[in-house]
Amino acid sequence: MKMPTYTPVWNWRNRTTENHRHKVHICIYLDRTQRRRYYAIPTPLKVSKAEWDNKPGAWVNNKNPYAFEINQTINETLDLLQDLNKRYFSTKKTLTYPLILKELQRSNNTHSFNAYFKEIIKDPPENLDPVTMNRYRAALALLNSYNPDITFNDLSDDLFEKVKKHALEKKKLAGSTTNGYFNAYKKVINWARKDHHISKEHEESIFEDIHIKVGKPKKDSLQLEEISAWKNHIFAPKYHALERDRDLFLIQIYTGYYYNDLKELLKTELKKDHEHGYYFQSTRYKNDHLAIVPLWKFKNAWSLIQKYMSKDPKDPYLFPRDLFTIDQAYNRSLKRIAKQLNWTRNVFNKMARQTNSQLYIRFGANRPILAKMLGQEKEESASHYFEVNVQEIIQGTKHINFDQFDI
Repeated sequence: MKMPTYTPVWNWRNRTTENHRHKVHICIYLDRTQRRRYYAIPTPLKVSKAEWDNKPGAWVNNKNPYAFEINQTINETLDLLQDLNKRYFSTKKTLTYPLILKELQRSNNTHSFNAYFKEIIKDPPENLDPVTMNRYRAALALLNSYNPDITFNDLSDDLFEKVKKHALEKKKLAGSTTNGYFNAYKKVINWARKDHHISKEHEESIFEDIHIKVGKPKKDSLQLEEISAWKNHIFAPKYHALERDRDLFLIQIYTGYYYNDLKELLKTELKKDHEHGYYFQSTRYKNDHLAIVPLWKFKNAWSLIQKYMSKDPKDPYLFPRDLFTIDQAYNRSLKRIAKQLNWTRNVFNKMARQTNSQLYIRFGANRPILAKMLGQEKEESASHYFEVNVQEIIQGTKHINFDQFDI
């Protein structure tokens, strides 16, 4: 029986920061068919390259003032994981990522959420523009003004209901401002879950019943003739990068995926139905919910995916890493394409997903079928969960035909 392996790694994202300090993670590896998972080691100070020796038992050298504490935490975590391996090996049971992460979370959810939030602002997992960073700083300041010592265990709907009341009544913030701060809280808590400070179930329960009254903008989407114009636009040779981003946006329209979903697609998540053709069965980057996407519904989808698929047999990802750029650069490219089309409207990454859903809604897709294609576990208008497989996707969309349109 093959058991998981655990390896301490430094700066696994290979990022660059101003102070050159990065987190230490435990890389959890099950097998080649599944993505590696990374568990963040809680440390009082991040580690620089000069301080990282990568030696068993003495991973961090004494150049770091907290070397002993960090090494002790790494070693204790590895011991815990090896004991977990032994328990499951002796009972001939298979370990999964959820089981491993649950074991790690038991001893790691009493740490300060405020401190974690502060570290996120110093070294965010994604590239954030200055406006977004200022909103995160203001959101943390609001949280600290309510309670500067919130632990991960404290995170609950009751806590954030009180934070909302604090913002609206005591601080006299507008609903739109408060809503922006709560979007920051949701994002940071999502990162905390991905860093395994809390469970997926814990994350989902926190904001379930919290509602902030704010004027809601209408979701925008492209019309059929606009999709056709976008698809058929011819670029000059010097705009090769724009052609690439135009095509990736089309793939988003055909699949309903966000840009980050495309980045994370694995070759193993591409399936084929013997009668209808190719489809994706994957977990979404944002929420780990299963999405089933029928590529055969759009006649150009498969040929466009083939155009950009990774040809490296050792690459587990469907698309090569160098195909993608940062989100902000991608959105800038979309706006430049819209300008070439003489559009005055704003085109952005998330509009593709909205366009996909509006196409299916317009032509009569059932709500639970659409929810499963979009990777939304809970269908909004019902209190129960829907179980939908690829055969139900076929049946639920068989009356929808996009081939008559030039999209």
